[in-house]
Amino acid sequence: MIDPISKGIDDLGNSLLQALNNVQGIFGKELSVAKPIHDNILQLIGNTPLIRLNRIGSEYTGVQFYLKAEFLNPTGSAKDRTALAMYMDAERRGKLKKGMSVVLVGAGSSSVSFTWIGKVKGYPVYCLVPLQTTPDRIQLLRSYGAEVTVSNESDIGRLTELAEEKAKKLGGWIPDEASNPANPNFHFKTTGPEIWRDLQGKVGAVISAPGSGGAITGIGRYLKSQDRRVKVIIAGKQNSPFMEYGKTDNPKERERIQLPAVYDPKLIDHYFHVTKDEALHLQADLYEKEGIFAGLTTGTVITGALRFSESIPESERNERNPFNIVILSPDKD
Repeated sequence: MIDPISKGIDDLGNSLLQALNNVQGIFGKELSVAKPIHDNILQLIGNTPLIRLNRIGSEYTGVQFYLKAEFLNPTGSAKDRTALAMYMDAERRGKLKKGMSVVLVGAGSSSVSFTWIGKVKGYPVYCLVPLQTTPDRIQLLRSYGAEVTVSNESDIGRLTELAEEKAKKLGGWIPDEASNPANPNFHFKTTGPEIWRDLQGKVGAVISAPGSGGAITGIGRYLKSQDRRVKVIIAGKQNSPFMEYGKTDNPKERERIQLPAVYDPKLIDHYFHVTKDEALHLQADLYEKEGIFAGLTTGTVITGALRFSESIPESERNERNPFNIVILSPDKD
């Protein structure tokens, strides 16, 4: 027989679970809130936590930094979201059907995510990588299930042409995260709402490295749709096209710079150039001071966040109601 105290605890727990599931209904089924049993491994993508930084940035009064821990996605990368979104979109549109192959270019996090999800969904995956790709990276892709071909070509344009030839021969599908709107749209539907939900709408700024531009575009659009005062920021290498675009106001110069089609530069409020040494320093600091081991890109983004915090007006800094800065930590490599 269940005693009254135990029954009361069970009733309270069930009430909380129902409340969380109601929240899930509001944000959509992509946010797997309070669902301890998952139908498959793909449901573990997303709903990554915000981790408060307690020592890094503590010198900035009235400012609080949160790490959006995308490195906790199944393959350790935010690209799991991108890949899942594009697979789902291609299947819905009939561009990818049972028995078809997936053809990838490069050995980055995107290729790992697309290979893994392809394996889960039962699609053969072929990956073309340049000659300078490290053996460890090639082995990683193969361990996830890709058939890897090492090409003598190092030019990304030429590799893409070879991939198109391969896809045509196989009747396969080539994901293109730089131009596919499913990329930013998924971040608009999941990552942005997660941030807004977890901080109860108290978001001052979000900062990311550019990547393909899809994540910061989707997140930025969502957060600005909730509160147009939210600052959207990117931090990256000085020679990247995103940074070049940000440092010039000349329309003709901006037209010359090729940016991914999924990226919306009109959303960006601030750009911060970060050197590799600065990124390495903050990456080491993150482990030393917070016990978090994340990739070099996270060091870049934290550096940008600290610089931005120096420009926040005193009127917006309040210890009781701090200015919250969300730092997108994209991967663990």
